Amino acid sequence: MLGDLATPVTVVAADVGVGAIEAMIRADPDCLGLVADDGGTLYVLDRAYLEAVLAGRLGYGRALLFRRPARAVLRRPALVLPEGTAWVDAARAVLARPNSAKPNPVVVQFDDGRLGIAPVGPLVEHLSRRYETLAQQDVLTGLGNRRRLTEVAGAALAGSDRPVALMLLDLDRFKEINDELGHTRGDELLRRVASVLAAAPEFAEVFRLGGDEFVLLLDDPADDLENLGRRLLHDIQGPFTVAGVPITVEASLGIARTTPGHRDLAELLAGADTAMYAAKRHRTAVERWRPELAAGTDLRLQAELRTAIDQGELVLHYQPLVDARTGAVVSLEALVRWDHPRHGLLSPAAFLPGAERSEVIQALTDRVLSEAIAQTARWHRTGWPVPVAVNLPAPVLAQDRIVGVIEGLLTEHRLPADALIVEITESAVMTRPDRSADHLRKIRELGVRVAMDDFGTGYTSLALLTQLPLDELKLDQTFVHGIHHARERAIVEAVAAMAKGLHLTLVAEGVEDQETADILTAAGFDVLQGYHFGRPVPPDRLDVATPARVPS
Repeated sequence: MLGDLATPVTVVAADVGVGAIEAMIRADPDCLGLVADDGGTLYVLDRAYLEAVLAGRLGYGRALLFRRPARAVLRRPALVLPEGTAWVDAARAVLARPNSAKPNPVVVQFDDGRLGIAPVGPLVEHLSRRYETLAQQDVLTGLGNRRRLTEVAGAALAGSDRPVALMLLDLDRFKEINDELGHTRGDELLRRVASVLAAAPEFAEVFRLGGDEFVLLLDDPADDLENLGRRLLHDIQGPFTVAGVPITVEASLGIARTTPGHRDLAELLAGADTAMYAAKRHRTAVERWRPELAAGTDLRLQAELRTAIDQGELVLHYQPLVDARTGAVVSLEALVRWDHPRHGLLSPAAFLPGAERSEVIQALTDRVLSEAIAQTARWHRTGWPVPVAVNLPAPVLAQDRIVGVIEGLLTEHRLPADALIVEITESAVMTRPDRSADHLRKIRELGVRVAMDDFGTGYTSLALLTQLPLDELKLDQTFVHGIHHARERAIVEAVAAMAKGLHLTLVAEGVEDQETADILTAAGFDVLQGYHFGRPVPPDRLDVATPARVPS
């Protein structure tokens, strides 16, 4: 609570002399300052401000002000908050003040009638530390998230030469469970699986990367990893009873282990990912990474994707984003699908991870940008000037050519630059931070808007957010799904306060019901996206005439 950061202070009338106030502050080296009361309006006279005034750095100096009443040096009235104010609410109130007043200490009203002051610096630091702690936890399951994995695995890989193994577990047919039983019951199943995984004694720590993917880290593992993986799959099999429905869980598991000279987390994840998809494809349940897996899988995927691009098998579906208060469609997100001749319509999760490990991602992104910009231009010509968002993968964002590609397509289709939004993820920026930030600045200079997607699941620090040329912040749906719980709501409110302080449009992903929409709107979110407002559909099925569900 805010009272924990406050120090009780003396209250003086505004007609007390400046010299007398200075003497009171100097008499106590620990005194942060005083509160001046001018007819019931409170002002902070903190040590740093008063010293600056008397030194002449803020106008007239000691000679002219020393005998004047305190009223002569008062600045903007203080922000006054009760001691029981939650830290996130206090931070939001501080960030809502005009820029010139944000550094001013906060006046705190204690329950016993005393007044204190709380410096803004510790309050913001407290907010930052709290956010950093919460940002390492998966909201839904309480497991560590990708950011936590990066920290823990980084320490294990750098700490010694002991082997480290990583298991990547992905639930089979989870989308079908979600579609049949609903996301609330799907989330409950994920929590049940997570608790079983977390109880397994062999693992240093368990993490959820998002969706139905879990990572298990082993420090100095035994050699019998495949049998350990099979026992793990048996343990999570269930059946679990969720809302009266027994569900048997099937999963695929990929294993990767460090080798001499190769102790990189990205390599481990890529290897485990390749092995997991091999297990899924071959129906072997468990696979351990070996070079021939990567060669066969990636080369075949590259060849098939190049054919898909040439033959027009990649299609774009569009999902609406709506104004949180009016329900009006404010933009669309373009989401790529692969209309595979044998496997049907594939979601991005089935092919984008592999594509991002190869050069084919450049051609794929070029095709997506070209089609999205062309479609947006068609909508503009028919009188619907809706902006469209396109995701830029990490390998594409890091290439110098991307700025020219975007500029050329906008010119070719005569589309205003502000009709395009590029979305980047935290991990995409961190792949090559300096180069990525430079490319984003150049893209934004064209007039294109920039959005940080899936915020809260990756690596972004508060400091980095202030350095990136961002217009929008999109909170990941894992936080949104847990907003009905106090801890998760605290995270959401902290992100909302931070986004408002940085003057960013705040977007919530994964909104699936009206109650969640109402909570997010009250928390200060500007834009909402999710199945509650519309699923991704082909452009010819996008009913722009149907109003979105307006929050009550």
